[in-house]
Amino acid sequence: MAFLVTIIIFPMLKTDHISVDIDIFSISLMIAGEALIGLSTAFFVTLVFAGVQLAGSIIGFQAGFGIVNVVDPITSLQVSLTSQYFNLVTTLLFLAFNIHHIMILGVADSFNYVPLGGFNAHAGLLDILFDSMSAVYMAGAQISAPLTIMLLLKQAAMGLIVRTIPQMNIMIVGLPITIAFALISIAVSMPTMSVYIEKLFSRMTSQIGIIYYLMG
Repeated sequence: MAFLVTIIIFPMLKTDHISVDIDIFSISLMIAGEALIGLSTAFFVTLVFAGVQLAGSIIGFQAGFGIVNVVDPITSLQVSLTSQYFNLVTTLLFLAFNIHHIMILGVADSFNYVPLGGFNAHAGLLDILFDSMSAVYMAGAQISAPLTIMLLLKQAAMGLIVRTIPQMNIMIVGLPITIAFALISIAVSMPTMSVYIEKLFSRMTSQIGIIYYLMG
């Protein structure tokens, strides 16, 4: 796919300002600069998925899925069931909102901000990168907050039931109720979560534009 995108975009680029007589050191610096631009674009896309997976880990721990993990085929790491579920949902929303089209257009438009071989890091580039990394934890907390609060209220209700009916074995009854309540809460919160993820993607695209501006 990268090769096909290159074939499509390269004929539209202005390469007159690049000399064919440049030395290998200059070429290496140009390649490194272009690679950093591509990595920065992928980095911001990954941050959205990282925030959603963090929310899934928090919810999975509260729901009793902390000991049940699956292997994420992308990162080859063990993640919770809810993290993998949220990751798949976010991937579907990524395609449903046509963010992949925006990303391809963004790659083509990046050469207007940063001409080929014109990479130049400006002040504030690291600040926005660090702010975006801290926003991952904020996104994870905000996505998981409603479900976490509902699960905590459920725990409080179970505590009242145990005090009222001490004959009930809370260890046996509590786990199935917690899982069922968590699954119902996730299903109910899906429309709201999709709206929030759409806002995260919108913020991501605007930050990528700022990054291109700071690299030009």
